Amino acid sequence: MGDALEKQLFTDQEKNENAEDKRKIKEKISDTHTEELVIALCGPIGTDIHLVSDRIGKIIEEQYGYTVVHLRLSKFIKDLTKSTDFKNIKDKNENYHKLIEAGNKLREKHGSSILAELAINEIAVKRETLKGSKEEKEFKSHRVCYIIDSIKNVEEFELLRLIYRDIFYFVGVFSNLEVREKFLEDQGLKKDQVYKLFDRDSGEELNFGQKVSNTFVQADFFLRIDRSTSQAIDNKLNRFLNIVFKTEVITPTYQETAMYLATASSGNSACLSRQVGASITDIEGEVLSVGWNDVPKSGGGVYKYSTSDSLGEEDHRCMNLKGGLCFNDEEKRIIREALVNELIDNKLVDERNRNDLIDKIQKSRIKELIEFSRAVHAEMHAIIQASQKSGQRVVGGKLFCTTYPCHNCARHIIAAGIKEVYYIEPYRKSLALKLHSDSITEDESKKDYVRILMYDGVSPKRYLEFFKMSPNSRKKDGKKISEPKKTSAPKNTVSLQAIPILEKTVTKTLKSKQLI
Repeated sequence: MGDALEKQLFTDQEKNENAEDKRKIKEKISDTHTEELVIALCGPIGTDIHLVSDRIGKIIEEQYGYTVVHLRLSKFIKDLTKSTDFKNIKDKNENYHKLIEAGNKLREKHGSSILAELAINEIAVKRETLKGSKEEKEFKSHRVCYIIDSIKNVEEFELLRLIYRDIFYFVGVFSNLEVREKFLEDQGLKKDQVYKLFDRDSGEELNFGQKVSNTFVQADFFLRIDRSTSQAIDNKLNRFLNIVFKTEVITPTYQETAMYLATASSGNSACLSRQVGASITDIEGEVLSVGWNDVPKSGGGVYKYSTSDSLGEEDHRCMNLKGGLCFNDEEKRIIREALVNELIDNKLVDERNRNDLIDKIQKSRIKELIEFSRAVHAEMHAIIQASQKSGQRVVGGKLFCTTYPCHNCARHIIAAGIKEVYYIEPYRKSLALKLHSDSITEDESKKDYVRILMYDGVSPKRYLEFFKMSPNSRKKDGKKISEPKKTSAPKNTVSLQAIPILEKTVTKTLKSKQLI
């Protein structure tokens, strides 16, 4: 009996020691984590990103006790351009184009992520200067926020996220066309210069060019600043930072929930072109329906996965017909070839030029035709679903869509009585504004129109991460946990054991390119 008791006591002691060792290991690892933040901004040209950068810096410095370091990528471009041109340029339009050209040359020569690499090196250098002494071997956590203003392509975004992971936050800043146009005209640009700049900024065809449209949609948080006051902008930024630091209990807005549901519903789509999701709320913000783009089926609704037809034998979507051929693309191919044959038969072009002509037509606006798709669009699907279930509650309601509505959907949106549309991804093929300028606007102040507005708030892809709290993280001893902002740590941190190693890899690459 005594031996058994002794054995049990030894086992309990061993368990306690193991538990203590594990706790020490967790503490040791936790001690290597940093309170640093890296916030990158992105937005279309003409959006006052510098204002947002300054406001974030001011709030996080004054309220959270952080040291703020602003990194402007345009400064790297100017510093590395072997020319005095920028010093002599007084014309704003010329300055914008020179910056874009110089940036493109740097990306062409050194890779698309070169400006992000330079920013990473600056962060690494700054951290070295914050060391307590030359003898200090371990990196210590410092409350420093690096604000990168602003990134222009996906490669820059991907590298920053790869290096800084959970302490990296990407903010998409947006103003509508009219606001951006006025912003640039106030700087002395003429209207035709403004629109050339817009086209060049949003999506250059160059492999090494800036592609703001593709980059912007990757944001963790979207900030719309159409005619917003500094106070309104500060309110939105304060909410964002409260989420980052868990300093307040923040729950999603109905707009954030509606866009999250729209994004989730897009996963149902089997369309070969793109997956689009939509949701509709009534005037009070209650979700009425969701929809996605897919092929309609007899009896109502669209084709979707069915447990009773797990092999898809009764699934007649495009992916299962004609070897997975897109019907819209096939119809456009038939039109192209018929047009070329007509020109050749009437001796307007030579047969020898057939392939070149087909190629040119294929690259023309014929590629923008969307009339021959079998799929009902996400917006239409959501409207049909809501009308069947809720009737008049659609009138005056709001539609949330992952992508800007096409002109086909726009007329249905108007006819359904929907008053506001929110989107994330732009859709350059859309003629909604051109064809329905009497009914549709992107101006937030025109409340008598159907307003198509850029979505504002937490990105759907970060919805659960930002709003789902871990157990017992909100209260202690029956009371809400409340910690002063100047000592509160960010919700997400990463170990400084790893980051400097990754930064050194970038620095080494820059040295090999003789850029530092």
